[in-house]
Amino acid sequence: MPVLLNIFSAALTSSALVASLAPETAPPPSGTVAGSAVTTGTTEISGQGQFATASAPAEDVDATELNIAAGGMLSTGNARSLSITGLGRFRLRREIHQFRAEVAGNYGRAAIAPAAAPVDNVTNVQGLLRYDVFVHPRVGLFLQTVGRHDPFQGLQFRLNVDPGVAAYVLKGSRHRLWFEAGYDFQFDVRTVDATYPVDPVTLLPDRSMDPILERTFINHATRLMAGYANTLNERVTFDTGVEYLQSVIDPNVFRINWAAALTAQLMERVTFSTSIILRYENEPIVERRLDTVTAVLLGVRLL
Repeated sequence: MPVLLNIFSAALTSSALVASLAPETAPPPSGTVAGSAVTTGTTEISGQGQFATASAPAEDVDATELNIAAGGMLSTGNARSLSITGLGRFRLRREIHQFRAEVAGNYGRAAIAPAAAPVDNVTNVQGLLRYDVFVHPRVGLFLQTVGRHDPFQGLQFRLNVDPGVAAYVLKGSRHRLWFEAGYDFQFDVRTVDATYPVDPVTLLPDRSMDPILERTFINHATRLMAGYANTLNERVTFDTGVEYLQSVIDPNVFRINWAAALTAQLMERVTFSTSIILRYENEPIVERRLDTVTAVLLGVRLL
């Protein structure tokens, strides 16, 4: 009984304290009309700082495509920000040759405090050029080049050049088995500020100290990959892939990634999916060399 009295007394004291601190007029609950912005105000071209992968087996159909998009987002009030983005895509297919080009740009300003003047926080330009040649119905060659100018990431310019080859052993509607081999060359030109250490107080580059990074950085790496997809029947599908990544700068550094996923429709209204991902790095920054991710999903459609 004394314990119950103490709890009851503490509850009354807490309620009185909350009441004394509460505003005279409580704010209304959150509204239900939220909506989704039609654009985030930013666009990113895929394949930056990554290995280029083979294009999916394409039908031998000539095509000429050009798409242009532009947009922006403006926030006023307590959160003041402006974002502007633009994107252009072009694809040309003639017989066994395919050419693709993309260009994107982003600009943004935001106020870091209610009374502060807005400052630039995003400025980048990106570009991609890619050429595919399907030398055989089961063999394709590609060369991709991606460039980026992004001062807020400390990059005056970043260039990725990726040649590669893909061979499709099986390319049917139910079975697909393919192999890829690729190479990545990356060349970075850092901004001057990015080479200096950051002052922990001002969070700005401290040019009174010696630079800790070189203005330029070069990296080379190779990639081998095997993928398999199987539609066992109309109810069961299976996908898996494994890749080996090898650093050319340091032969002792390599990575192995493996992923597999199985989806099955157990009954008319019940589906089951499971996936597993393994990532192995022989010289990780932290202690453990192997990371795993396992996921399971059970879905039931009631109506």
